[in-house]
Amino acid sequence: MKLVKGDIIRNPWVSDPKWRDFIFIRRGKKYVHTLRSNRGLIEEVPFDKKDVDERFTKVGHSVGFDTMLREVSGEEAEK
Repeated sequence: MKLVKGDIIRNPWVSDPKWRDFIFIRRGKKYVHTLRSNRGLIEEVPFDKKDVDERFTKVGHSVGFDTMLREVSGEEAEK
């Protein structure tokens, strides 16, 4: 599956909607690194690349993540 930073991916093994969606941040050698919110804190959660490619589904893209990246990098927001 082709992913770009900010894509929202869904873990098929979790039924609770509060815990099943993650924001993709990067693909490493063995793991796909994602972010999730845990009681107001943002934490990184790695998943095995094979599991993500075979089982996870892409459900959207986080516009808020894009905005945050632009603010951190100093770019102006798109109009």
